[in-house]
Amino acid sequence: MIKSLEVDDSVILSLRGFVASHENLKLLKADRVVYRSSNPKKPYIAVIAGGGSGHEPLHAGFVGENLLTAAVAGDVFASPSTKQILNAIKLANKDKNCKGVLLVIKNYTGDVLHFGLASERARSLGINCKTVVIGEDVSVNSKFVGRRALAGTALAHKIISAFAATQGEKYGVEDAAAVGEIVNKNMITIGAALDHCKVPGRKFESSLKENQMELGLGIHNEPGVETLEPIPSVKDLIEKKMLARLFKEEGNDISFVDISPKDEVLLLVNNLGGLSNFAISSIVYTTLELLKKKYDIKPKIVLAGTYVTAFNSPGFSLTLLNLSNCNKSLKKEYGINSVSDLLTLETDAPGWSSFRIFKNVSEYEDILYSEKDYDLKGIETDDIAKLDKVGKIDYKQFSKILTSACESLKKAEPHITHLDSQVGDGDCGYTLVNGCNAILKNLPEWESEKLSFSEVLHKLSEVIEDSMGGTQGGLYSIFTSGCLAGVLENAKGSSDQPLNSELLAASLNHGLDILFKYTKARAGDSTMIDSLEPFVRTFNETKGDFSKAYKAAEDGMNVTSKSKAKFGRASYVGDSSESVADPGSVGIVEFLKGASKYI
Repeated sequence: MIKSLEVDDSVILSLRGFVASHENLKLLKADRVVYRSSNPKKPYIAVIAGGGSGHEPLHAGFVGENLLTAAVAGDVFASPSTKQILNAIKLANKDKNCKGVLLVIKNYTGDVLHFGLASERARSLGINCKTVVIGEDVSVNSKFVGRRALAGTALAHKIISAFAATQGEKYGVEDAAAVGEIVNKNMITIGAALDHCKVPGRKFESSLKENQMELGLGIHNEPGVETLEPIPSVKDLIEKKMLARLFKEEGNDISFVDISPKDEVLLLVNNLGGLSNFAISSIVYTTLELLKKKYDIKPKIVLAGTYVTAFNSPGFSLTLLNLSNCNKSLKKEYGINSVSDLLTLETDAPGWSSFRIFKNVSEYEDILYSEKDYDLKGIETDDIAKLDKVGKIDYKQFSKILTSACESLKKAEPHITHLDSQVGDGDCGYTLVNGCNAILKNLPEWESEKLSFSEVLHKLSEVIEDSMGGTQGGLYSIFTSGCLAGVLENAKGSSDQPLNSELLAASLNHGLDILFKYTKARAGDSTMIDSLEPFVRTFNETKGDFSKAYKAAEDGMNVTSKSKAKFGRASYVGDSSESVADPGSVGIVEFLKGASKYI
């Protein structure tokens, strides 16, 4: 739908929808100004920001209690007009408790000109209005326009606004602007992205090749200062390219902010719009590790998430703020002990996320580097010690069968993965191989400990669940646990009974009955059950005839290529699941094929 909209339409519709979904916000539609529903009941300084649309949640997302008073939205990647900004200033100045208005401006030419002109006009009307310009990008430093504003803008908004909301009785607009300058001169940011973003209503354009990415790009689809080819690993990108520019290193003679191990530091990892939360969290950990390892810097405050975007840009930025320097200045000039006091001031602004403050070094070390999650004493017990030892195993034969079965399945992985890429999400083969590798890894230990069949089934259930994950891991783990219950039930209290075909058949049959309690899939539904059920039932009915059971499993697998899947992801793809054998069913047959060589 957005593709068919004019850009101007998409901006106002986005603002109207945003305000409609957040009760603390209102919209001045004619001027595209988002403002908060209520203001402080005591003297305060109004803080207004804005700029081109496309950076959400910046700017409107930071309107709220103890944050921005209002935000002015321009067209996509374009500054709002002077008229829009001036009307936002007038709106804020109407409140009797407002002592003045501070405009927080991102350092881009259009924003600086239009917000600056609006400030001048406001002052000519008798409104106490000042400006502060934010620009913290380390990748560019023009002697004419300075540094670009990036994700650090969100930090400036919060810190300045918290000061303006709480110190209005004591200080004025000039002081709020000075706080912004303190923050800005102690803040550095650099961004990186795999590609440019897609702007609504415009044709997507990019000069990047598939094996290239950009370092030091802006937030308006500007090219980066360096094209990286080939694309480095995340670790190398952060360490050798991004942190190297944030700190003064060889080949980089610019150091905007000095940061040493003794300094308290804030780290902001910002999603430029197109990365998953999964990826951002991984980037956070990698960055923290590298800061500690290479610079002996342990950030006191860590923020991560989507703060300042460039639509769906597949990239992120890193921002560092020297808290020690800020705290010294804030304490000296305004009696404020810590930036964290301003950051933690509660707000209902939709775009402001929660963050972590590390109280001390040991807490930081524990969270990042300790392998111990919590004390399991009194919770975790040696379950296997309580288990009846049933079914003596001939490990020489057992190892041959299991090893051959696993190797056969591993060899078939490319074929299984190909099938699953047509009817599923392509991970069936990899998941099965993970299970096989885990079994092969643990097999020597089971043999050395002379574990009984019941003990092996207990261990096997845990190994499968831990190594395979997902639906397959759950199903096989339940099946194995059911087999264990079958062994214990059919052993008739004898701990000396060896593992034989009769005991194995009863065990497998019981395992299948237990599995059917948790899945509605049956033979004929084009799933792994099409091979597993006929194998188990035939093996049990024939008192352990493996060749007949294997043939039944193979026949069941062949049926899956002639019917539509009724369960699992393959059921979502409609008729395209027909003519393709079920990957899980193929996996069972390949496993049994390998086992048959030593049975």
